[in-house]
Amino acid sequence: MRIRPATGADAPTLVPLAATTIREAFGPPHNPAQLVEEYIETAITEPILEAELADPRSTFFIIENDEQIPVGYAKLRRHRAPRRLAQSLGETDKAIEIQRIYLLQHQIGQGQGRLLMQHCLDWARSAGYTVVWLGVWERNERALAFYQKNGFERFGYHYFQFGSERQRDFWLKKQL
Repeated sequence: MRIRPATGADAPTLVPLAATTIREAFGPPHNPAQLVEEYIETAITEPILEAELADPRSTFFIIENDEQIPVGYAKLRRHRAPRRLAQSLGETDKAIEIQRIYLLQHQIGQGQGRLLMQHCLDWARSAGYTVVWLGVWERNERALAFYQKNGFERFGYHYFQFGSERQRDFWLKKQL
């Protein structure tokens, strides 16, 4: 396995990877296929990913198998932490969001998720961050268990627009 930073040239690779991982994580039986496709059509397009990759507040990583085929990715985003988290941070704390972290379903359970997460945490620490936070769908039991196993703790929630449906995400944080 190899983890590398993504560049603007990776948008054509990331679009089908992101769409597939969204379908696998949130599609039937968890959500109707039409709802998932609505979300993909509005959030996972080449122009959107090109803009995200070009955004200096975003950092993407791609994890590839031994044949250099992408099997997952992560996106970290530097922006204001949720108020509830910001209020609990100390003067020297600096927080960053892990906005996305996905693997193809057939790769889950083989240690790649742990490697990708550790890469994100190491990168955040080396960039001077002391806290990472993320949002996870309240009904995504597998992801919730993964984050708990990796030392994340819940600090609140927010609502996320997934296609035409409003869903609740739990906010989780981890001190570095």
